[in-house]
Amino acid sequence: MTLDELLQQFKAKKIVPLYLFRGTENFLHQEAIKELRKAALDESAWMFNWKEYSVASQGLRAVITTASEYPMFGERQVIIARDFEKTSDEELDLLKDYLKNPLPTTILVFQAQELDKRRSFSTALLKTCMVVDLNPLKEREAIDWVINYLSRNKYQITGATAGLLVSLTGTDLFTLRNELEKLMANLGRSAMISPQDVENLVTPVKEHSNFELADAILARETKTTMRLLTRQLSNNNDPILLLAVVARVFRQMLIAKDLMQQKVSADEIAKEAGIPPFRITDFLTHVRRWDTNKIVFAVKKISEVDNAMKNSLGKPSLQLEYFLSEVLLNTA
Repeated sequence: MTLDELLQQFKAKKIVPLYLFRGTENFLHQEAIKELRKAALDESAWMFNWKEYSVASQGLRAVITTASEYPMFGERQVIIARDFEKTSDEELDLLKDYLKNPLPTTILVFQAQELDKRRSFSTALLKTCMVVDLNPLKEREAIDWVINYLSRNKYQITGATAGLLVSLTGTDLFTLRNELEKLMANLGRSAMISPQDVENLVTPVKEHSNFELADAILARETKTTMRLLTRQLSNNNDPILLLAVVARVFRQMLIAKDLMQQKVSADEIAKEAGIPPFRITDFLTHVRRWDTNKIVFAVKKISEVDNAMKNSLGKPSLQLEYFLSEVLLNTA
């Protein structure tokens, strides 16, 4: 279940006794917990029926004991349990007993960034809890999030302008929210946010070096590519991670080539290849200049280079430089 689906359930007054909030996007965790409090508790007395526990320091028994008690001054209580990665067999048995028959007036939320599905504790939670996934958004999802956030605040923005914003800030939602609040504060009234507003007011925080490298490869600019690569390597960027950036470019091109031959629309290609909508026209223009066989050759070669790097078959930075020189010079 996503956060949006959870909020729809809250609107419909559907609240269950057991939740598992999992994922690494802290902003979404905060939103889920905030909305749960609003939906489940009376604001005038929520502090009496809201409890947060660190299982690692306070123990699971304390959580279960409180969960088994009735709320004060209200219909429900909410308990947030974190840091439950290490639990004893005795505590696991205690948990399983409670999960079989949770108290209807208690909403018990287990909150974690990662969950080891091999553990019995995790299995028990996944079988009995309403699972809400709170992971970082992809670029297209972040663009939709920007549009919806502004709409709720009576502002408008086009998909292309939202894409420009995401390209400058990345997909971290705390950063996006701060930049959107700054835009709205500067505009001072409900309005259409323009590309000029974004360019003038948004602070670029996303690392652009990888994007510059990817764009240079896409445009087959050999000298620029090698200059950017040299700069990246001199800044102690990991060659294996840089190879991943390069691999993504060629895989996106291969996907686009295949879909273009099938006469698929540009919007659908953008979706399938993971290209922001505002960049798809330029992207496809460059892709048309690449021969499909050359792209396939590059993708296959990347696998060889990756294997050689991970098995220490030569200096990784030199292997990456040689690979890019070979591919780009042979396609020039």
